[in-house]
Formats: sequence, C-alpha cells, structure tokens
Amino acid sequence: MVKTTDPVRSARLPQRGSGGGAADRVKGFLSLLAVLAIVGGVPYVLLTFFGKPWPDRMPTRDVLFSELSIETVLGIIGFFIWLAWLHFVICLAAEVVAEIRGHGLSPRIPLGGGSQTLARRLVSGVVLIAGAASVTLPVANAVTTSGVAPTSISVTQGGDDQASTYRQTEARSKVVIGGHTGVRTNNDQAGQVVKFTEVRPPEGRNYDCLWDIAERYLGEGRRYKEIYDLNKNKLQPDGRRLTNPDLIMPGWQVRLPADAKGPGVHTVRVAIDTPARPVVQQQDEKPSPDTKDTKAKVAGKPTAKTTTQSEAGPGSRWFEEQGVEKPSSIDIGSAAADPTAKDAKPNEPGVEVTQPHGPGTTDARPGDPAAGGTKVPDVVATSSGGISATEAGIYGFGATLLAAGLAVALKRRRGWALGPGPKSASHRQTEVNLRLAADVPTAQFVDNSLRQLGVSMTEANRTMPVVVAALVTDRALTLVLEPGENQAPPPAPWQAIADGRRWVLRRAYAPAADVAAPSPYPTLVTLGRNADGSTVLVDLDTARGVVSFGGVTNASRDVVGSLAAELATNLWSEGAHVSMVGFGDDLSSLAPARLSYWTRLDEALQEVTRRTDNQVQACTRRNAESVAAARMSYPDPMLWGAEIIFVSAPPSLEEEQQLARLAADPKRCVAVVVVGDVLDAPWRFVVDEKNQAVCRLLGLEVDAHSINPAQFADLVELFRTAEAEAMDKRRTEQDMPAYEFSSTDLSQAAPVEVDLLGPVEVDARGPIDEGRIQLATEIVAFLASQDYGVHPNVLAGSIWPRGISDELRNAALEHTRQWVGLDAMYADESGRWMLNRSIVRVDWDVFRTLAKQAEMMDDPRQPLSTALSLVHGQAWSGLPAGRYSWLAASGIERRMAESVVDASLKLAEASLRHNDGALARTALQTGLSFAPASEELWRATLRLASHFGTTEDVTTIAAQMYAALAKHGGPRGAEAETDALVDELLPGYRRPAAVA
Repeated sequence: MVKTTDPVRSARLPQRGSGGGAADRVKGFLSLLAVLAIVGGVPYVLLTFFGKPWPDRMPTRDVLFSELSIETVLGIIGFFIWLAWLHFVICLAAEVVAEIRGHGLSPRIPLGGGSQTLARRLVSGVVLIAGAASVTLPVANAVTTSGVAPTSISVTQGGDDQASTYRQTEARSKVVIGGHTGVRTNNDQAGQVVKFTEVRPPEGRNYDCLWDIAERYLGEGRRYKEIYDLNKNKLQPDGRRLTNPDLIMPGWQVRLPADAKGPGVHTVRVAIDTPARPVVQQQDEKPSPDTKDTKAKVAGKPTAKTTTQSEAGPGSRWFEEQGVEKPSSIDIGSAAADPTAKDAKPNEPGVEVTQPHGPGTTDARPGDPAAGGTKVPDVVATSSGGISATEAGIYGFGATLLAAGLAVALKRRRGWALGPGPKSASHRQTEVNLRLAADVPTAQFVDNSLRQLGVSMTEANRTMPVVVAALVTDRALTLVLEPGENQAPPPAPWQAIADGRRWVLRRAYAPAADVAAPSPYPTLVTLGRNADGSTVLVDLDTARGVVSFGGVTNASRDVVGSLAAELATNLWSEGAHVSMVGFGDDLSSLAPARLSYWTRLDEALQEVTRRTDNQVQACTRRNAESVAAARMSYPDPMLWGAEIIFVSAPPSLEEEQQLARLAADPKRCVAVVVVGDVLDAPWRFVVDEKNQAVCRLLGLEVDAHSINPAQFADLVELFRTAEAEAMDKRRTEQDMPAYEFSSTDLSQAAPVEVDLLGPVEVDARGPIDEGRIQLATEIVAFLASQDYGVHPNVLAGSIWPRGISDELRNAALEHTRQWVGLDAMYADESGRWMLNRSIVRVDWDVFRTLAKQAEMMDDPRQPLSTALSLVHGQAWSGLPAGRYSWLAASGIERRMAESVVDASLKLAEASLRHNDGALARTALQTGLSFAPASEELWRATLRLASHFGTTEDVTTIAAQMYAALAKHGGPRGAEAETDALVDELLPGYRRPAAVA
C-alpha cells in the first residue's frame, strides 16, 4: 500500500556489522591503501602505459578522415580512463571535505552513482583509524532526492523467525504519578523512577557514546555497561536496536540507571503491570573486552553547535531541567483512574478517588445517571452478549472511532440509498467487519461534546484550552491540557481534576442532540488503546512541528495510514484536508473532498501554503492571534480547516525546515506526520512489530490501531462500489410478502409491535433482564427482516459473526422468546426461526402491504398516507456499537429507502392532481425525514415551493437542502441536475461550499 515513490539517498557512511577494534583498524588501513592506490597508483599506470591524457600536438583536420591506428585507439581509451579517474577523485574530495567539515551528507556529484558510494566507503574506513568511530549515520531518506539505494537493515513486519533472535516481550507500564500510562520499560520493580536521555548529535569530530553518557550522568564512564544492559535489544526511533555497546546513533533514546542526574535527563515514574502471558527473557550478551576502556564514538547528523536536551527545540518545553532533573510535566494515560470517570457528579465540591476499572469493563454501574436523568438499574450479567469493544477493533485496539468515521462516510457515499445494493455483494465481509468495529454513538458523543464546549467557552468570551490528548471511555471524555495552561474552571457540566490539568465530561451529561457549531480540535485523532482500556487521541496541531513515527517501518506506515483515514472521515475534522505524499496507493476515493494524493512533497507544500495563506490574511484582518481563536469567533469550516500532511519517508533538511515553519505558525492550522524518525521532531513515536506506539516525551504508550495494505484495498473498492450504486437510481420490484397479512388496522394495538421504519423499537410485554434487551431487540429485528424465516446457524452467523456455541445461542433465543411470547416467536418443523406475523406486527410489513394496495387504486392517497404515517425517523439510526453488522448483507436498508422515497413521490403527485398542496408537502417532508440525502425528494420539494410559495420560501428550502446534503450527502456535493434546478428557480443564488 505504501511506498516512497522517489528513490532514497544513501547516508554518508554505510552501515556495518559490529566488530572489534583490531578488525576496524585492519579495515581502516586497507581503505587507506586503496585510496592511495587509486589516487596515486592509477595515474602512474596510465602515464606508464598510455602517456599523458592530452596529445603532443594539436590534431589536424586529416585526423578525422584518416585510418585509426592502434596508438590512437589506446589513446582514446586512456582518455576516458583518465576522465573516470578524475571523476572518482572529485567524489573522493567531496567526501573528504564533508568529513573534515563534519557534515552528515556530502553534496551529490552528478553521475556519481557507484563512484561516490565507493569513495564514501573508503573515507569511512579511513575515519575508523582517525577518529576510532565504528558506526554510521542513520539512512537519510528523502522523498524528493534520488541516488543509489541505501544499505540498511530491513525488518519484516510479523516475521517471527527473524524477530525472535532479538525481540523480547516487555512488561507494560503505567505512570503512577496520577495513575497514567507512561514510558514503556522492562523493569519488574513496581513504582520505580524511569530515566532516559537522547544521544546527542556530534560537534565537529566529537561524537556521543555510552562512555560519555555514563560519565555525564553517572559520574563514571566505566558504568557504560549498566546503560547497555538496560537498553540491549530495545527498539529505537530509527528502527534499529542496540546490540553492541559501540554502536549508538544520534537521537536514540537511552534508558538510564535510577541514580542518573543532570541536564538532559527525562524522568517518568512507572508501575509495571504483570503480563498476561509468559515472558521469555533472553540472556544478555556481555560487551567485548576491548570496549571496557575504549570511548567508542558515533557519527551523526552535524549541527552548528551541540545542544542539550533542554535546548533541543519545541519538544523540550515539557521539561524543566536546571541541573537537577524533574519529572515530566505531562501525563497522558488512563481515564479509568479519573475520579469523575466513575463516581463523581459534575460540580461536586469534593471528589473521592476510587479504584480504576480494569480493561474491558464496559457495563453501566448502578446509580449512574442516564442521559434522560433516570437511574440505571442493576445490570444482570449475561453470557450471550454481543461484541465487546476490544473484540471489535479489526483495525487494531482503539479503532472504534476510526471505523465509525469510515462507516459514516460510507453511508454518506451511498446517499439516498442508505444501504448496500447488489453490486456490493463481493464486499459484504469488508462492510460487516467495518460495522462490527464502528462505535458511531461514541464518535457522536466526542464530536458533540467538543462542539458544545466550544460554544460555552465562546459565549463566556474565553479562549479554548490547548489540548495535548483526549481519553475516551464508555463513561467519560477527558481532555489532557498542555502544561502551563492557566485556565479557569471549565463550564458546566465539564469538571476540572488533577489541579486543573484535565477537564472531564461524563457521558450521561453529553449533549442529547447534534450541536451546530465549529469543531474546536479538528486535528484530534485516535492513536489506539492504552493498558487500562481507554481510547487515546492526540491533537497533532499541538505538537507545533513534525510528528514522526519511527521504529519498524511497515508497522509505522500502517499506523500513519490509519491516522490519515480517520482524519479524512471522522465527524469532528470538518473542513480538514489531508495530503498524503509518497504513499504507494491513491486513497483519495475514501474522501474525495478531504483527502488528496501527491507524488512529490514540494508540490504538496505549494498547495498547502497557498491554502493556508488565506488563513494568515484572514487572521490579520480580524486581529486574531491564531486560527484556533478565529475558528470559534468567526465560524467558517472551509476557511479555518486544518491541513494535515502525511509524508511516507523523512524529508530533506530544507523540506523539513519548511514543514516545521508551517506547523509552528499559529496563524496557519498545519499538522505534519512523517513515517520514519526525524531527530528534530517535537513528538517522536516508536512503533514496534506488535503495533505498540511509544512516545517517551509524552509518557505515552498505546496499542495502536492500523490499516494494512489489504484492508486499504478492500476499503477503497467498497467505497468505489458504493459511489457507483449511489448513481444508479433504478428501483427494485416490490413483491407482496410471502405471508398473508391479517389486518392493516392500526387503531388496535398488537400483542408485539416491531418498528423498523426509523430507530429500531420492539414493544413486548414479557419478562427480560435489562442487560439482555439490546441483544433480544437485535434478534427480533433480524427475524422481522426475514420473510421466510431463517436457519439457526444463519441466525447465529449474523448476530454473532465471531462465533458462539450452540448452548449460548439457544439460551439467547429462549430469553428472546420469553420476552416476546412463546407463540410470537418459534421454530418450524425444519428448524427455521421466524416471527408469527399474526401476533407480531412489523411496520415494514404493513408499509409494503399498503404500498401494494395503492398500486391497484385510482386514488392512492389514503393507503400511501397511512403507510407514510409509519415512518418515524431515519431508519437504523442510533444503533449500538458492535451490533447489526448483518445489515451489510441483507440489503433491507436500500429496499426501505427505495420504497419510502417512491411512496413519498407518488403521494405528492397524487395530491397535486387533486390540488392538495398541504398533503404533498407532508409526504415529501416525511420522505426526507427518512432519507435526508434523497435529491429526488429535495427537487420535488423545491418545485412544490416554487408552485405554491414565494421566492423566500424557495430560498429557505434551498438552504435547508444544501445543509442536509452537506451533512448526509456524498462528498462531491449536489448533483448537476439539482444545481441546475436551483439556478432556474433562484437566479444568482449563492450555493454554500460542500464540507465533507
């Protein structure tokens, strides 16, 4: 899926294996002899056998027409050998000059190729003698540079045979200062202080090494062995591991003993969780004897001066290191340990800290207030429940919000049809998995909560706080503020905890309806799930610079790809635009209005700069200090939309500086994410083979979600098919149900009523535990969608797609049968389960029966009016997370939409024939309440308003239509026919820009 389109440029020095000092000296002397032989020996041989490279006398015209002699041919050959030698000497000189000046990369010599590579290797060999250096720079991958392919160590994702030789399982850790997840360690002492530092870049010919680090922070260079033992085989941001004490790289994050102190030491206090599975500890190899008293240096990326960690750039602002190190001032971790995530009520004067819930705890607690203000009853445990949030994460842990954004985008792509059509048959499993993973209610909770917070802060004339991360559980949303934020208490019902560093909103107090306001944090994106089961999101814009994802390259690309997909489809990133640079596949079909594909970074930068120049000008006109402030005061999602750039490999130095300037400008909303390690990045994540993402600076460790190339390919095809089906307006024939409906008299209540023409509702009077209602409702809805009954194995595969035992399946069916009545739900002689339609009244059955009757009548108004009266909202809305995945294969969503739209249009036409404009308007409004993206209904509503109303009425309808299409319609905006009708009815009407 992902690849760098342009070839990468090699580092100045090639990688090499570990070896002793004697071997290095031998290689160095051999390299020196080779340089002398080429520089001095080759000219001696050429002069001896070929003579001087220039002729003894000026050639005449006759030379061009005379016969070539042996001497002439040898002279021509010698001339070209002289040219090749001179070219090599130039390459060698360039490498030598770069080494003397301390530059990590030499200038690229035209047609250098293998000559410059050979010269680089020879110079690196000589450096082994001169500086006792034994390692090289990391490979400097650049998107827009070219040259020979680098010599590198490749790690295959999921390759157990290779990884087992050096990988060991580390115990998961969490920060105990406030109970938050922190730096990952392999220490087995709970509550120990973990310290680390970053390997410094070189200053001239002086390179950092383990001996220097031990001398600097431990006061004794010979303690370098302790540092080596703590860091052996640990994955580093550049994807390598420390396997030799002589081989360390600038920018590596090195664990230090507990007594380390001094500027540059980062401190996090952690508590270690006991792993759930056995941990295989490998025997550490002892360092070679000749490294005991040797100060092994490393070559690295040069800078103008040596900088300590406290001077390293934007990322250093999280720490206060003045001689004596202090703990990290930011703590991103678990929301489960927050007091308000469980027991506390908003605005309570005191909060009592209780024990955190364990991972995977999703049940409601007795006494928790529900959204409607009623007391949640005691939950009765059931073994026949649906899919848990952890099991649903087919794109990785914590991917429920990612899948929710994709599911909503897919629904919008289908537009009026709502559900899959016949062309989607080959992609049904992909959609089933997507629906299983999606948690749309939680995504709506996060979206509306953030928007409502923005409204409350704006009304109070307050600026929004800078948010580093957000933690989402089934009980609360927690915002982790940037250290140093001096904010007053948040508006109710939000609550401040942890000395005001966190703002918490309990889910029971979230907005009950959609909030029409700007989203204050459009670059907030899900990383994954932490050890306590909280979904962790980070705000990329807060980094104010490049965010790099290093470690295992393939795993990092999969994680970064999932971030791009979420930002292009989630609910709160409206107006945002994602630019993917250098990735192998064009994914823009997932969100054409919000995602674009580029092969070159410079071209993407030009476009992003052009768009954000408008933000700078708008901030200047409005005297706004930042886009974040202007976004709330002057709502305009297109103007203030975030620009997020994803780059498939580390850029060149010049491009990196340009990206950093754009991201740091507060009057531009630009975030940058790079696959691969960037030494100067404020946030540097390390992703390992298990998709664990660690950012030591933030004290953050999560099981990251990801989308691999095969999943991306399936998603792209699913979205393309959905768009093709949305353009197909053909209707399927609606046949009479296979059963005979006894009565359409709606004045009498039925023993059991099932409503599908809107949010799913089941009215049954039998006993059932509260904890089983959701599952039982889904079973009844599934049977109601089946005209001929269904085999129990098919039912189990639909309700429990991940499998269930026959005993649990039968128990769940029996509980449901007791609820609706023994006569209302039964299995026939062949074992097929079905509903007794003479007892159970399904509104979808009544609707189809009335629609069929209307076709046989000259005046169909009465049956169609009765049929449309059954519609009570948008169908299949508000479904619980992890359920109803069978809708992807049933096709009932599309059939319902077709029937309701057709019935609305037919009733409107029949009403107009009888000059009944009020009934026609009611019919169209009912259809739009069910299918708000149906442009056929909107066009009919526009014509009706033009016929019976005024120009103001038509303008109001047009505004409502474009707003509905922006929220529910496809990403490409209204159809051409719709725009043409608006131009005809309202000449000069200014249509709002579509926001995907």
